[in-house]
Amino acid sequence: MPVNRVAVLGSLIAGLSLFFLPLVELKPNRLASGTPFYLLQLEGDLRYPVLFVLALVPLVLALRPPDAVRGTLLAGVGNALLFLTLYLPAVAGEALLLDAAAILGEGVRISNPRLLPSAALALGLFGSYTVLYAGVRDLAAAGVGRGARALAAWGGLALVLLAALAGRFDIYSILVEFDVRGQQLAQRTVEHVMFVAVALAIGLVLGVGLGLWAHRDRRVSPVILYLVGIIQTIPSLALFGVLLVPLARLGDQRAMAVAVVFALTLVAAAAALALFRWLAPRLRGAGRQVLLLAVALLTAVPVALLTVVLASYLFRVSFIAFTSPVATLAQLRTLMLVTLLAAVVLQVLARRQRPGVARSWLVRATWLASAGLVVALVSALVLASQLFLARVESVSTLTVRELGVSGIGPAPAVIALTLYSLLPLVRNTYAGLVNVDPAVIDAGRGMGMSAPQRFMQIELPLALPVIMAGVRNASVALVGIAAIATVIGAGGLGDFILGGIINTSIDQILLGALPAVLLAVFLDAVLRGGEGILVSPGIRASDEVAAS
Repeated sequence: MPVNRVAVLGSLIAGLSLFFLPLVELKPNRLASGTPFYLLQLEGDLRYPVLFVLALVPLVLALRPPDAVRGTLLAGVGNALLFLTLYLPAVAGEALLLDAAAILGEGVRISNPRLLPSAALALGLFGSYTVLYAGVRDLAAAGVGRGARALAAWGGLALVLLAALAGRFDIYSILVEFDVRGQQLAQRTVEHVMFVAVALAIGLVLGVGLGLWAHRDRRVSPVILYLVGIIQTIPSLALFGVLLVPLARLGDQRAMAVAVVFALTLVAAAAALALFRWLAPRLRGAGRQVLLLAVALLTAVPVALLTVVLASYLFRVSFIAFTSPVATLAQLRTLMLVTLLAAVVLQVLARRQRPGVARSWLVRATWLASAGLVVALVSALVLASQLFLARVESVSTLTVRELGVSGIGPAPAVIALTLYSLLPLVRNTYAGLVNVDPAVIDAGRGMGMSAPQRFMQIELPLALPVIMAGVRNASVALVGIAAIATVIGAGGLGDFILGGIINTSIDQILLGALPAVLLAVFLDAVLRGGEGILVSPGIRASDEVAAS
């Protein structure tokens, strides 16, 4: 009889942590250390020891035969653990705070005492989720419907959200900190999202373009892959520091002068590339490598200029578009949200329909909603650009700094994040295109398809799952790296993390770290959903068969 090892693991994590580790810590204020309390130290009725016993129940349930009953019981225990691990310490914390003076003793200065969640609570939640996952997996193996599985998976979380909305968890120190700094947290979260979104958007264009170039020209591919790999090895703090001086100097330049330099270097790079293509077959050894390196460096100049200015300007404009209280922008933001939700719902409905008239109309409605989203986004960016450039006197006096480029602040952060996104995007694009079966491409060529048709209808769809994996990896990595941008005055959630480290305030650290973790998980889930929409069902099925 197969044992549910995942349930055993979750039970051991929750049970051992609740027995051996402190559950909460009573602190006299937001900075000072406090007195830890273990689960079995909490005075009162038997509900606190019952939580420990409940954590061990999955050890017995895991030995049952693998069927829907075992899955239902494990999911129920997991949901109960998930809720009670948060709820019971909050109940005990109310009594602890009332007796804070007696518990902490004389001589301790008490000012706004707080209840800090400790290791047992965090590991207890992790073990609860592991048990819940084991139960849902059993339900799926037993053929239980999606609705029942969704109820089992999200029931405990729904209870937690209801209790949180009712204020049952307001006693925890992190929620006290949130109550004080909630408005500032919202602004820093928007900045963090803008960092990642702008860097990922520009990195996607550059990364896919460079990956396609590396695939099309195998003589250039080693240089491109080597350069993006070198960028990834540079420590983020060092890269921020390296960018300070050149960006400050660039910001002082006139925009027209920089545009002239960009045009000249672009023409020179195009001429050098044409020369390399003509001379490459005639050169061998070191001469060819030197010429290739010179062409790559010359091409990098206009690309770097465009990336720097575009990334900085797009961040400034996007931040205005998504945060400005101007009525027109607020209406456009509402329109973007409505069209986005409509497009997602229509796409889901279309995929559930069989081929026919209804499905074709749903697909058209999806494209219409997507077009509305694009129009609203472009309109918001155009209006934000007008607001951003309203203070510019004339084009002749416009400086690059007025376009958003500066030595400190968001500019170096967005540029560094864009550079860090290139490695997974370039390599996954290159790997996805290289692994397309040449026989499929030859079949398209034999059918009379042109090169653009073969790329758009054969190569790109087959490589899309690998490319999307690179996008997900890049987005999750950028969320973490963006937190370090606070050291150069860029803002974001790193402000709370750095401030918490300076003030030795765990609450402040968690207030910045938890939203970053949730943002990374949310981005990965959204991109997975986007991959499910963009990737053909047949390609997904073949990838699943190959993976199994």
